[in-house]
This record gives sequence, C-alpha cells and structure tokens, in this order.
Amino acid sequence: EVSVLNGGFKNWVKEGHPVTADVTQPTPAVFKARLNRALVKTFEEMVQNVSSLNFQVVDSRLESGHIPGAVNIPFHSFLSETGHEKSIEEIQEIFRAKKVDLLKPLTATCRKGVTACQIALAAFLCGKRDVAVYDGSWSEWFHRAPPHYKVSESKRSKA
Repeated sequence: EVSVLNGGFKNWVKEGHPVTADVTQPTPAVFKARLNRALVKTFEEMVQNVSSLNFQVVDSRLESGHIPGAVNIPFHSFLSETGHEKSIEEIQEIFRAKKVDLLKPLTATCRKGVTACQIALAAFLCGKRDVAVYDGSWSEWFHRAPPHYKVSESKRSKA
C-alpha cells in the first residue's frame, strides 16, 4: 500500500495538520517486494520503441532534448499553484491536449527516473494503472543512444 501526500509536507503543515518532532519506534515488519517487469522499461526496449512505436513516451522534464517520438509534459503541469494535484478533469485535458491516449500503452521518462513518476501518478489518478517508467531516463539515453536518437530542440527548429 502506497500513499502520496497531496500538496507535500509544506501544505500539510500550512493546512494545520498535526506534526511532531518526537522520534518514533516503528514496529519492525517484513516487506517482500515483487518486481513487475511490465512497469519498468529498459534502454533496449526504449531503442526498439523508436521504430516500433509499441508504446507512447511522455517526458516530464523542462530541458530540451528528448527520445525520438516522446511528448513533453513537464511534471509540474499536473500540479496546482499550491502544489496539490489538479482535478482529474484537468489532468485528462492535459493528456488530451498533448494527444496522449490513456487507453494505449504509456511509458514515462525524465532525467533520472524520479519526476517521471508524476506522469505515472497523474495517469493513475485518471484510472490508468499500468504506466511504465524508463528509470534510466535521459541520463542513460544521452550516454548510450546513437547520436541520431538524441533529438534536440535546436536541431528540430532548423528542420
């Protein structure tokens, strides 16, 4: 079971919810993680997708440069000015405006595999439970992909 603190800790405190400086002693427990390979994309799968287009790719970064075919939706697009998640209707409209079909396979990427999770969360809130994350993201792609698979905005504007 996973929870997300909508609005973050800053808003939790601002909204007057309880906090403490007391050190707690949680009861030890056993957690056994099970890797779901369908939710993690490898470099090789991403390279193959450039030509096969088996899944959509959404990049959550602001920087220029991306994997060919990726759609850019900066992660903060899904957050209100206060830092809370936007409404489901607003999130759906963001995906629609970028022509991202939540009924089709989707993989999220970013710089290091962290803010890509905001894309996965936004889609999850809209009912899509199977968004994969390319955890190597741009950091791996930039170092491993052939030069013609590194799309930059400056190249795009000259075309």
